[in-house]
Amino acid sequence: MRNAMTRHFFHVACLLGGSLLFSTPSLATDLTTEFDAKHKTCLESIAVDAQEAFEQAMQWRDTGGGRRAKHCVAMALFALGHEEEAAFRLDALAEGADGGPKSTRVKHYAEAANLWLTAKEADKAYASASAGLELEYDHLDLRIARARAYALSGRYDYAEIDLTSVLALDPKRADALRYRADARFKMDKISEAQTDIEASLDLDPTSVETALLRGQIREAVRLTETE
Repeated sequence: MRNAMTRHFFHVACLLGGSLLFSTPSLATDLTTEFDAKHKTCLESIAVDAQEAFEQAMQWRDTGGGRRAKHCVAMALFALGHEEEAAFRLDALAEGADGGPKSTRVKHYAEAANLWLTAKEADKAYASASAGLELEYDHLDLRIARARAYALSGRYDYAEIDLTSVLALDPKRADALRYRADARFKMDKISEAQTDIEASLDLDPTSVETALLRGQIREAVRLTETE
């Protein structure tokens, strides 16, 4: 009887010891590093074979991959052309109990907003961007995404306001300058649009989108001058 109790105590002690060891900071750090590395590999594999990456990410998710696996599933779906499903999953991940720290949730909201924009879903892009901004008010990528959602809805004045706030925090955001130039162009603020687009192209001379928009704005300026 005594030997049985001793064996039982030893068994319980081993279990408790294992759980205590599992919860130590060093092992937790090791597991985080391992999961981060697997997440990186999963995302990189999407460029090689999106379908295979999706299937592997689903298996990883089902075997305890957590938020990193769910994120890889969403990004693989986007690569496979399912923008709306990918954006929906990113929103759900950002909102969920396992969404990670605030900085990670904010990143997922920004990704979701941009995927909704790709799908031309202005209202959903606005909702994702606004949810992220509730967590981090001055997040520049989220403000740009919300501005683009405004512009997609034809609310160019609101887009201009958001983009102006971005540029107040970072005057060298070439993308914000381009988007504001476009919003101002749509509101017939030709001179201001021209100033923005020239500044954007100075910062990013390789941008084809910026060069094309500059061409449109310059043509509008030419027509104005000839009237």
